[in-house]
Amino acid sequence: MPAAPTTDALVLGGGVAGLAAARRLAARGATVRLVEATDRLGGVVRTLRHGGFTADVGPDVFLVRKPEAARLAAELGVTTAPAHGRALVQRDGTLHPLPAGLSGLVPGDLAEILKTPALGLRAKLRAALEPWVRARTDDTDESLEAFAVRRFGRGAWDGLIEPLLGGLYGADAPISLRATLPHLHAREREGGFLKLRRSARPPDRRGQALAPQPPPASPYAASPFARPVEGMDALTDALARDLRRRGGIVETGVRALSVSRDPSGWRVRLANGTDRRSEALLAALPAPAASGVLAGLDAALSAPLGEIEMGSATVVIVGFGSQTARVPEASGWLVPRREGGPVQAVTMLSRKHPGTAPEGHDLARVFLRPAFAHSAQNEARAAAVHHLRERTGWTGEPVWTAVHRWTDARPRYTLGHPERLAALDAALVRHPGLAIAGASLRGVGLPDVIARAHDEADALLSSLSR
Repeated sequence: MPAAPTTDALVLGGGVAGLAAARRLAARGATVRLVEATDRLGGVVRTLRHGGFTADVGPDVFLVRKPEAARLAAELGVTTAPAHGRALVQRDGTLHPLPAGLSGLVPGDLAEILKTPALGLRAKLRAALEPWVRARTDDTDESLEAFAVRRFGRGAWDGLIEPLLGGLYGADAPISLRATLPHLHAREREGGFLKLRRSARPPDRRGQALAPQPPPASPYAASPFARPVEGMDALTDALARDLRRRGGIVETGVRALSVSRDPSGWRVRLANGTDRRSEALLAALPAPAASGVLAGLDAALSAPLGEIEMGSATVVIVGFGSQTARVPEASGWLVPRREGGPVQAVTMLSRKHPGTAPEGHDLARVFLRPAFAHSAQNEARAAAVHHLRERTGWTGEPVWTAVHRWTDARPRYTLGHPERLAALDAALVRHPGLAIAGASLRGVGLPDVIARAHDEADALLSSLSR
């Protein structure tokens, strides 16, 4: 049997984390091999194209104020543009703008909360009492729902915060506050969240209002989000090209089965019966897959990864002629669970990202609730089309539809996640030259995933130099 190929570093997983880490390692001089179980790279980043439509069925934007994704795109020569439009939320079947001043999924502007039609009067009055709610003083973990209801009331949770959270993590599980939005846990001790902010500028010494200041020159001044102009897969495709250009070896369609260690380094057994060897190893796999691969190496590594909950999602893409529709000039809308129905959220990709639909057409991405995870594709299509017709008055037939399912692909940081991470970190100390990265651990947004992957790659480089 031929000797197993050996590299400085072996990366398991070809999603954003694996690609970013492998590229970082190769860029800094390591010989790198990346192994991906499926026949494509990119993980949850996936872009569909059809007849002039361009639809991202995974993440469609990244946050600009966290610079890692924007910086990486610039390094790779990927052209980006800001997202357009303001999000709406449904109440009693009618769409209303989300109140301004949201900070970390929770309200921050008292005046905006009091005037928004997205909440009823009782919910507004209860939310307005938030500055007088006593802060918790202990550090025990708390669910986001419990935190939001305690601070802002049940009405604000049901009508505003739950649909915001559901679009990111799914609000049908006890999501950990400390793991998901730790800054809210810290800010509670600094005072209330709701403030009365003045929109007008203060008068000058003569009592006249100062002239408004010109907007910043940055194209992202009006939007906190951006996206590669050609689609999100432009970023992952560029990462893969740059990795190969730097000598990185990429294998797809080969699943890692197990990891072992001997005096000469790491050995990974693959499903095709061959082995791969390396001095350093980085696992950038979804938590369940990482748990299985590492089970034979150390149960203390495998167990906390196996406890991380993964959610599923059903996405329906609908392209349609907009001549007969009353599509709002918005990036999309959220549907609170209390509104009922199969739809959780809608992204109007053609309004949020101009150029993603042909002239005279619109493109919508409809997220269905978890109950539709195993429904037939024609049922999913029918539910999405019916909802769009109700909200926009569109009466025609779709030009293009596509149903995409993400099965156990969305990490959810449920209660106890900080303790699971602490146990994982303690176990990793016993395995120098091994790193774990990916959205399952600390942050599901692309900037967080990329930053963590780079940090872990740098740590492996240090171990290689030693």
